[in-house]
Amino acid sequence: MGWLDRILGRKEVSPKNAASLNLADADSWFETFGGSRVASGVIVNESTAMRFSAVFACVRLIGGAIASAPVKIYRRRRDDGREIAPGHTIASMLRVRPNRFMTAATFWRFLAQSKVLQGNAYAHVIRTRSGDPVALYPIDPRNVAIYWAWELGLDKLPGVERNRLFYRVTWEDGAQSMIDQDDMLHIPNVGWDGKRGLSTISAAAQGIGLGLAAEKSSAAFFANGMQSAFALQYPAKMTPEAVEMIRAHISERYAGAHNHHKPLVLTEGGEAKQLSMTADDAQLIQSRQFSVIDICRFFGVPPVMVGETEKTSSWGAGVEQMARWFTTFTLNDHLTAFEQELEVKIFRGDGHFAEFDESELTRGDTKTRGEYYRTARGSMQEPGFMTVNEIRSAEGLPPIAGGDTMQRPAETRGGKADA
Repeated sequence: MGWLDRILGRKEVSPKNAASLNLADADSWFETFGGSRVASGVIVNESTAMRFSAVFACVRLIGGAIASAPVKIYRRRRDDGREIAPGHTIASMLRVRPNRFMTAATFWRFLAQSKVLQGNAYAHVIRTRSGDPVALYPIDPRNVAIYWAWELGLDKLPGVERNRLFYRVTWEDGAQSMIDQDDMLHIPNVGWDGKRGLSTISAAAQGIGLGLAAEKSSAAFFANGMQSAFALQYPAKMTPEAVEMIRAHISERYAGAHNHHKPLVLTEGGEAKQLSMTADDAQLIQSRQFSVIDICRFFGVPPVMVGETEKTSSWGAGVEQMARWFTTFTLNDHLTAFEQELEVKIFRGDGHFAEFDESELTRGDTKTRGEYYRTARGSMQEPGFMTVNEIRSAEGLPPIAGGDTMQRPAETRGGKADA
């Protein structure tokens, strides 16, 4: 039990401004226990949203991109420059194994997905007695409650600021712990209110609900044999029992995609008349397409990167430029938030900092990479800032003899160039 738990005891913490839950209010129930009912009539939460292909693809893309960018630790120099610090004690923890139970790729993917899906990503920082971090454990955001110091009465303690944050974590076995903000990595999504970020799922609930409803309608359309509605007309008056019997027979023999090509057989002078397709049926595909684009807008993902290719030509420069746009305007937002949280709570101003190596995300852009290395190598007119061996190292190649010389421009004297 930590010092916070000893001070607070095992009593239940109830914020002074906690709102009561009206169980008769369905929306209040869904909001409290995960999800909300939207205009389309479906319940949208993390679980249902991930069943929508556009949401799943966006979350997978963002999480996978962050997980595939290796974390490198740098040391600041007095001249405001920086240099790689490969021997740092926590380099392996951030890049390979943040704790004993998972790899770094799994860890970063979980945090990225928690951030965009639930609005907040949490990881508990485990330290030695001297305060050095030795492990990072991700925490399910649904198991975390956040309080200001004044809500817990901790602001009366010496040196504790009124608005300092404390995190009540409920572990899988039901035990609870109170964690100080310095020992909790907390990366909120947009909409930060001082405690929590806004879940993308909550913000996009209406669009996701529309997409789920459209998929449900599509499933019903296929279940009906991919047929528009039709009417059966008989010359004689029929009893209600006979009507229900015919309906049951038609449903059993001809409904469903597997019965799509079976001919409809009518007796007793029956005649089938095809009804015109409704406007809802005609707009179903277009509605689903709009839902995909709308979801991509919320997540900041170019639609073509999740399989929506109709508008690809509008980018002009091609998919490689689109990937660069995604890295610059979407991933950088997430990566900067992770990097700054690490610098504040892991390195604590010791002159080191961590960065995600985004070059790994654009390795497929061979032309741009080649031009960059050509500039980095330098020429007879322009100085270089990378040696041949540094370039080869970036490409995963071994060093070569003479490859550690930095290119410098030639000086001219009397119209002749000096080597």
